[in-house]
Amino acid sequence: MSLHFYSYARKGYEFIDEVSKELKTTDTDKVGRMIRCVFRALRNRLTIEEGFNLMAQLPMALKSVFVDGWKLKSEYQKLSHLADFISETIKEDDRSAWRDFSGEEEAKASILAVFKVLTRQFSTTEVEIIIRVLPGDLQKLLQTEAV
Repeated sequence: MSLHFYSYARKGYEFIDEVSKELKTTDTDKVGRMIRCVFRALRNRLTIEEGFNLMAQLPMALKSVFVDGWKLKSEYQKLSHLADFISETIKEDDRSAWRDFSGEEEAKASILAVFKVLTRQFSTTEVEIIIRVLPGDLQKLLQTEAV
């Protein structure tokens, strides 16, 4: 069995590059941190099964980003509003938030960018399953902007 680490890395970089294009930036380090924050905020809202289904479709290099620091819980807390998801995304950036997110609009833009790329790379069914667990106003935004 061959391990194709270069291929795994290339696919991860392609994902980051696509999100970078959506955000119109060349700062791929910042974009990588933003993707990590969106993934973490998202995985905290998914059941274990939904989280594993999403992770299964991610490029190998991004699977580790998705699972890094993940504490599996049998119960998860559902968010009610887009603002809550945005706040959680910013919170997941910890001490780098001041550098990565100038405010809620930039966090919202990063969420949209990540979902646009996920939508292009995943099956429509999988994206719809993910979107269904998100707050209603975020669902509407993603359906009009990202899907």
